[in-house]
Amino acid sequence: MDIRLAVPSTRFLIVHYHIFKNGGSTIASILEREFQGGFATVHGPDDISVLDHTCLADFVADHTAIQAISSHHLRYPKPVLPNTIIFDCCFLRNPLDRLQSVYSYFQRIDSADALSRLARQEQARPFFKKLIDSAPHLVSNVQVMMLAQGGAFTRPADTPDVDVASDVVAKMAIPGVVEKFDQSLVAAEYFLKPAFPRLRLDYLAQNVSRPLGGSSIDRQEWLKHSWGSDLYATLMQLNQCDLELCRRAEREVARRLNLVPAAEQRLAEFRARCPKGQVDTAYPRVHIA
Repeated sequence: MDIRLAVPSTRFLIVHYHIFKNGGSTIASILEREFQGGFATVHGPDDISVLDHTCLADFVADHTAIQAISSHHLRYPKPVLPNTIIFDCCFLRNPLDRLQSVYSYFQRIDSADALSRLARQEQARPFFKKLIDSAPHLVSNVQVMMLAQGGAFTRPADTPDVDVASDVVAKMAIPGVVEKFDQSLVAAEYFLKPAFPRLRLDYLAQNVSRPLGGSSIDRQEWLKHSWGSDLYATLMQLNQCDLELCRRAEREVARRLNLVPAAEQRLAEFRARCPKGQVDTAYPRVHIA
């Protein structure tokens, strides 16, 4: 007997786990451009909402035309969905650079949010000292806890959490590092070709909060001078796990880029495609109760 069974087609879905101030608005703008009506930002009803894999599964089942999703509120682990292959994406960033970007963002936005009020009232040093005293979950190994513990801050992060988070990064379809933004996207564009042959990941930077610029060493020296060496050392200590995770993520991005044929040529061509400058943007939000 030779029997052919009817089976549903396989659905390819890009899911961007957006960590605040890690280049996520730029990633969302790429997905919106490339997928247009097939792109959605998905969020809970308030700023501290958490959407787990069940929420994502329900949303995907109800919105069959969606091909790409971005959300601040989604948390790992990613779901296993019937007849669906999820290409997950998450970008990491040097945690001290990220903290400065968080401060700059809250300082410039017109919001009644408590962090915004504090940032407008205080310079960076007293701002971070107050967060260290009252809100360690905002200044200590945020990225490790997001990947390893679903963002739940119940204890300080430790080496086993770094290992769990690193495993998530290694298994991501699109791992990224802000400091290696172009390299991350060149590798992703190449390895996504079997599923998304026409996908182009060139970008115009979005929602940039006064980037420090310069080399990594220059930026760290600037932070040390701006915050004071004692506060800088404290925040370094509070973010050792994040720093290690970023080092491992950079190695993974480099490993993948080294597998790309003519990688340097592709990188130069990619950068030539990217417009210069940056804009602020906001996207329509889909809320899940």
